[in-house]
Amino acid sequence: MTGRCQTELGRPPGRWLRVAGAFAALGMIAASIGCGRDPGVHASGIIEMDEIDVASLVGGRVARLTVGEGDTVRAGDTLAVLDREEIAAEVRAQDAQAERAAAQSREVTTGPRREEIRAARASLASAEAALVLADRERTRAEKLFQDQVLPQVDLDRARASRDQALARRDTAREQLRLLEAGSRREQIVAARAAASAARANLGAARSRLDELILTAPVSGVVLLKNFEIGELAAAGQPVLTLGNPDRLWMRVYVAAPILARVRLGAPVEIRATGLDSHRFLGRVVEIATHAEFTPRVALTEEERANLVFGVKIALDPTGGVLKAGLPADVVIQAPFEKRRG
Repeated sequence: MTGRCQTELGRPPGRWLRVAGAFAALGMIAASIGCGRDPGVHASGIIEMDEIDVASLVGGRVARLTVGEGDTVRAGDTLAVLDREEIAAEVRAQDAQAERAAAQSREVTTGPRREEIRAARASLASAEAALVLADRERTRAEKLFQDQVLPQVDLDRARASRDQALARRDTAREQLRLLEAGSRREQIVAARAAASAARANLGAARSRLDELILTAPVSGVVLLKNFEIGELAAAGQPVLTLGNPDRLWMRVYVAAPILARVRLGAPVEIRATGLDSHRFLGRVVEIATHAEFTPRVALTEEERANLVFGVKIALDPTGGVLKAGLPADVVIQAPFEKRRG
């Protein structure tokens, strides 16, 4: 299972409205300064929420869904299960292959047992006895053929039997030699490599099987259920989308002339529409390095006043009171710096 964090989903209203809000805030600050008050930096924006897509790296048909939209989940909870039959069979096959490779590696590493060597010696003795008998039969057949008592076909059969007995004797002798010599180093290395590869294949198959169980990467709320039971989800395609209500944030726009007053980490007071009696807190976590709105030419002091910069504010946990999508006004605590002279 994978979770992909999207911190800019659910776009606020158009950029022109936000820019206009920044200019309005600039006018309010100018008026407040003229009255001798220091209100901080005012701005407006939309409350947003971190969203996390829950998907599988493997993909498959949705077999089970355990949650619905709006449900609260905790990190590690099972959210959905994709069909596992095919990959489960692959895991069983890879497990059997890993067992065989491990057994072969152990056998090559430890070398032949005494019982195997004794059995090989017995096989060689039996093959040698059979060769002696076949040799005698061939000699007898040749004599009878010379005496014109035995037909050619019987002579050929006796000679073939002797050749087969000789081949069996040579094979048994070579097998005994290999057992007595033990395993060569390259055989041991190859067997161990094969066992390691089999274990890796088994681990990969198990990982694919685990990917078919989708769990919550974080605690939060189910925002979207993108598939129903029986539908096919491709690899990487979000099956569910979670939201983290404790990770609310805003992006507001501050005019260039007052941007220097805003500092990273500065405290922020937030008031949301419809909750005027509640005061929420946050802090500045990001200040844009490039202007969001720039005239074609900005050379004069008046034209530079038309530049605005995005400022991201992280809200402190609100206990679920604030919701994503609510408009809100903010005041960034930023003491006014009086000009010298």
